[in-house]
Amino acid sequence: MPRLLLFLVLLGVAVIVYALIECAMTRSNEVRSISKPAWLITILVVPLIGAGLWFLFGRPRRTRGTRPPRPAPRQPTAPDDDPQFLQNLETRRRQQAREQELKRKEEELKAREAQSKGGAKGGAKGGGTTAPAAGTPAGGAPAGGTPANGTGPAPATDPDDDADETGSTGAHRPNNP
Repeated sequence: MPRLLLFLVLLGVAVIVYALIECAMTRSNEVRSISKPAWLITILVVPLIGAGLWFLFGRPRRTRGTRPPRPAPRQPTAPDDDPQFLQNLETRRRQQAREQELKRKEEELKAREAQSKGGAKGGAKGGGTTAPAAGTPAGGAPAGGTPANGTGPAPATDPDDDADETGSTGAHRPNNP
């Protein structure tokens, strides 16, 4: 007999706990008869009778075979509908435009620097230098010793330019005395 009594007490406590949890988890607009807080108080004050009344009169009705509605699975949205994606796209576009503008300005600056270096070598008025004619040294006279235009004295020759005993010219010798 004590085992049966213990079993009935445990069964009663389980029913009361189940009724309290179900009442607490039910939405307020789905509760029937009286308000949700009134049902919770009824189940606590009159435990077995309150739990029985909850199951009979307060519990939301569910038809057989139907389950509570599940939320529809999220469908992927198109990228052009997502404002965050569009904002990110606009940020990338602006950044690429800035990078292109920076590259253009760098190329323009390099061209100006190259042009100013070329102008500085040519003199103050911007005239460029001309390369000596083929076969003439930097002084403008041909290798024979007379000026290219045929007028004026020939430039003085360097005594080190004479061929030495090996047959090479002094232009290939080191300048060590």
